[in-house]
Amino acid sequence: MKKIMKHAIAILLVLVLAIGCLTGCGKSEGGETTTKAPETTTKSGGEEKQDTTKEASNKPETLKLALVCPLTGDNAHYGQQFHAGLDMAVKEYNARGGTQVVVDEYDDKNDAKEAASIANKILAAGDYACVIGPFSTTCAFAMAEVLDEEKVVTISPSCSHADYVKLYDYTFRLSHVNVYEGKVAADYMKDVFGSSKVAAIYSDNDWGIAVDEGFVNAAKANGLEVVANESFIIGQTKDFSAALTKIKQAGAESLYYMGQYTECGMVLKQVRDLNLDIRVIITTSSYTVDSLKLAGDAAKDVVFMTAFFYDPANERLTKFADQADKEYGATIDNFILRANDAAWWLFDAFDACESTDPDVLRQAIIDRGQATFEGIGGTFTLNDERNVERDFFFMEWNGDAENPAFVEIK
Repeated sequence: MKKIMKHAIAILLVLVLAIGCLTGCGKSEGGETTTKAPETTTKSGGEEKQDTTKEASNKPETLKLALVCPLTGDNAHYGQQFHAGLDMAVKEYNARGGTQVVVDEYDDKNDAKEAASIANKILAAGDYACVIGPFSTTCAFAMAEVLDEEKVVTISPSCSHADYVKLYDYTFRLSHVNVYEGKVAADYMKDVFGSSKVAAIYSDNDWGIAVDEGFVNAAKANGLEVVANESFIIGQTKDFSAALTKIKQAGAESLYYMGQYTECGMVLKQVRDLNLDIRVIITTSSYTVDSLKLAGDAAKDVVFMTAFFYDPANERLTKFADQADKEYGATIDNFILRANDAAWWLFDAFDACESTDPDVLRQAIIDRGQATFEGIGGTFTLNDERNVERDFFFMEWNGDAENPAFVEIK
């Protein structure tokens, strides 16, 4: 019965989209459906270029999106960043005229059950061209189980589990594969820290387990001994002293933390309080000024991994940062930038295909990604496996407690 209902929803979705295309375009007295938009100076990903005029011949009047992310709870920061990044892109795109983007926001609270429920609501609505989100791997899988069979295109700014694009056909993501991140961390511990005994603390969820697996395998391949490998529960674990004591007694020379920024601050403070003589490297998910604010001087000499860093000499990025601060009170990080990039990736693809048909739009997204994409959050390329390829950078605290920021390690 469930299967029959899903197919019935799919048929209704097709009918709604077809009717929308027939009725959504404003017709002139002569029966034409062309609408001339005002002149604008834009480029892929929102950057400036030569003046162009956007013609909307057969495009729908609106492009309806669903933003799914944690807007409340312990992970609300990430959802707020998603909101700001997407909203900035939508405002700029809509200012061009032509098809207008409409966004409905859903709070998944970073809970898989809530995410699955939202996915069913999206199917029931039947008129969303694309879903932007969710934030976490666990929620991403819960939604994909519902949405992918009905061909709902989904772009997650941050899901990094290798299987997310392997198991589903209509899923995309802006993040690199998490297993590879673990490998990069292990390589850094060997080549830069010069460690022989290493340890890890990872979040006990789909994302953390996958990153940890990549790290452990790479560490062993590098001839490193993993002397401790401790998990924790996001939002519940507050005291890391037992795990850190075990790591200290095992003689670990370096520690890799895999989790979000709230626990990152706790771990770094407790490392300091226990007087652990250990080098620490932090995963990309905690590359945010909030980590520095929570950790304080405990962030000294800690290495933060990122696939993006703020370069004040980049005028485009500086302009974006100023706007984010002025309009949303947001500090730029991977999450606001990748939400913005996800939007422009979709908008560029939509402009190329002029269709909300899921198969047509899916292919246009693939085509756009396989050409080098220069977004506000950096450059990436989509490979044949639909995985995003990016470079990594290593950052550290600038030492300023009043105005904490990151500086690149040369």
